[in-house]
Amino acid sequence: MTAETLISIVDDDEFARKGITRLMKSLGFRVEAFPSAMAFLAFPKIADTACLIADVQMPHMTGFELHRRLVTSGHAIPTILITGYPDEDLRGRAMADGIICYLTKPFYENALIACVQAALEQSQLREDHS
Repeated sequence: MTAETLISIVDDDEFARKGITRLMKSLGFRVEAFPSAMAFLAFPKIADTACLIADVQMPHMTGFELHRRLVTSGHAIPTILITGYPDEDLRGRAMADGIICYLTKPFYENALIACVQAALEQSQLREDHS
C-alpha cells in the first residue's frame, strides 16, 4: 500500500463519498471519487484502479451493474459494495460474482479498511500472475 495505490470511489451520496475519500487519503492512498458509475466509466485511468468502492443503489447504474460491466470489458477490479439498503439475495449474488465485501451503511471504518486490504491483496495477486 503506497501513495501510488489508487482507490476509486463511486457513490451518488456526496457526504458518503467525501467521508470515504478522507478516510482513504488518511491511510496514504491516492483517491479518485465519482458521483456516478457513468462518470467512473469515463475516467481514462480505470486500469490504474487497485480497488473500487461503489454504492449499490445509484441512478442509471447500480454498483453491482458497474462491477459486471467492468469485468466484461476486461477490468476485473477488486470491488467493495456498500449499501444503505441491504438485500441478502443481492449480497449472495455479488459475493458469488467476485465482490470482495458487501458492507451495510453505516459501517465501521475498520470494516472498510479490512475490506480494502483484502481487495489490495487480490489486486497484488493478479499483478503477480500477469
